Amino acid sequence: MRKITIAFLSLMLAFNMTYAGGIVTNTNQSAAWARMLVRDASTDIDAVYYNPAGLTKLADGFHFSINSQSIFQTQTVTNSFPYLNEKKYIGNVSAPIFPSVYAAYKTGKWAFSIGFNPIGGGGGAEFKKGLPSIEVPISSLVGSFNALGVTGYSANLYFKGTSVYWGLQAGVSYEVNDYLSLYLGARYVMAKNTYTGYVKDIKLNLADGTTVRADDFMNGVGDNATLASQNANGAGTSLQPFIDGGIGTMTFAQAVANQSITQEQASLLEGGLIQLGADSSAVSQMTISDAQTAYFGYSTQYAAQAAQLHAGASLMGDQNADVTQTGSGFAPIIGANITLFDEKVNVGIKYEFKTKMDLTNVTPEGKGFAIGLNPDGTKVEMFPNGAVTNADIPAMFSIGANVKVTPKLNIQGGFHTYFDSKTDWKNVKTNIGHNSAEYAIGLEYDITDNFLLSAGYLNTSTGVTNSYQSDLSYSLNTNTVGFGGAYKINDMLKLQFGGYYVSYVKQSIAGSEDVSGTTVNYMGTYLKNTWALSIGLDIAIGK
Repeated sequence: MRKITIAFLSLMLAFNMTYAGGIVTNTNQSAAWARMLVRDASTDIDAVYYNPAGLTKLADGFHFSINSQSIFQTQTVTNSFPYLNEKKYIGNVSAPIFPSVYAAYKTGKWAFSIGFNPIGGGGGAEFKKGLPSIEVPISSLVGSFNALGVTGYSANLYFKGTSVYWGLQAGVSYEVNDYLSLYLGARYVMAKNTYTGYVKDIKLNLADGTTVRADDFMNGVGDNATLASQNANGAGTSLQPFIDGGIGTMTFAQAVANQSITQEQASLLEGGLIQLGADSSAVSQMTISDAQTAYFGYSTQYAAQAAQLHAGASLMGDQNADVTQTGSGFAPIIGANITLFDEKVNVGIKYEFKTKMDLTNVTPEGKGFAIGLNPDGTKVEMFPNGAVTNADIPAMFSIGANVKVTPKLNIQGGFHTYFDSKTDWKNVKTNIGHNSAEYAIGLEYDITDNFLLSAGYLNTSTGVTNSYQSDLSYSLNTNTVGFGGAYKINDMLKLQFGGYYVSYVKQSIAGSEDVSGTTVNYMGTYLKNTWALSIGLDIAIGK
């Protein structure tokens, strides 16, 4: 029964809601990015995030950018485990408002900037029917208790979570000369996750057409195991006078022939062993001492089964969780901007150091979700108040170049890598095969002096191994396309708009479940799709 609650724990702790970028890092941080998918060499106001050293290319004065995206993601998980009622599970993730706000002041060779955005998470997820990792252990009860007339099951499963890692960034850019600018800054991250969910109303369908709560059924089976243990112990104890009388080395047949016991006694004692699970041919060869040892062994065995069944029943009752996790971290950021060929080529470079961060549980009493029992019978919670979980944001390196091909056409390319293997995530050495990376290219074309259109493509290569992948948290390779434009309203205002679609590469992973000592194999298949629309307004004052 422990597997059910452990799976629910993994769902809540491992769940992430990133939309573009690394495993936990969002890089979809402006409307201009949404329309072309690469901004690593930007010299506009969104360079506060993408290329902060490039802010020295702004005109003197104040610059602001206000952006928001509406992002929607569908997660589809299928599972071939034979006892499941359903094979497909769908979760909906949404971030109707995903804001990014930037401000910069440029004066001479200096630029001072701040930014505020959801560097991780930024939305909510709802799984109305749970996930296979929660339901597979429940459904396996059908196989475990099939011999006792169990033919099916039903359960009421639900999970909802929200996650947002707000990043507050500030820094200074300095123009060394016409070709080189440098940046030094930092980001403070404030993280908050909330999780609510339940596993309740677990019922078993019986062969006679009735249903029974799983905990009541298991308690009933456990009571029968307790009775069997007591009967076995009593039978074993009843043989002691025969052993004390000197006939312990005789078989039951020999003892009947010797008139030491009656045939009725022998039949009852032999039949009791067979009912407990002993082979009839083996029983006929047992001595009375052997029979006593066997009875005491069965007594211990059934007592252990009874304890396991009763403990499992207590965990098959209604369970729920209501948890808030909070934490914070800090990361230095450095950058450089290089301008070449009479400003026809601009190169942006940025390195964000690892954000060391732990999340701490805030759990109301009784809302921690029980996963087991202490020796004194009290419940062990999976979300004890004050428990700490590592949630590092990996270091990131990005480099990009913008090439002015003609007076009207710009081409921009970019590369990012995330140093996932250097975090303190749980099982990072086995779950991360190599660091994840992104490759992007985008085009901008000026239709008029005030209006441009753009498009872009981005490929993400994840670095996780098969051991990382599960329906609770999975990372897939992606291909993203984006399209949009910008309209210069006047010298002070520019409207940015765009949208993008993320196509994920489906992956299937083999799994197995132990069902009463038998290994049952299955395949889990994971898929996502994400789409978003974005709008932003850039404001320049005092050019």
